[in-house]
Amino acid sequence: MKLFRDMSESEVKNSTRGSVFGFYVFLFLLALNNFYYLIFDENLMTSFSIFTIGIILTFGYEFILNRRNTKKTQQQHKE
Repeated sequence: MKLFRDMSESEVKNSTRGSVFGFYVFLFLLALNNFYYLIFDENLMTSFSIFTIGIILTFGYEFILNRRNTKKTQQQHKE
């Protein structure tokens, strides 16, 4: 019994793109927070907010890419 269906090739690509985007978001937020701490001696964001923002943007970007591919596929089938 399978709990989830297999991902299509485009969904795998979008998942990879979303993960890479999320990685860079985490790097940017951590660097921003670190530089702010070095200058003002206090944190700009909590660890939880950095984690939450990164996760939301990672899955959000993947969702947008999958939606875009779905719409393109539907338009191609209509033509």
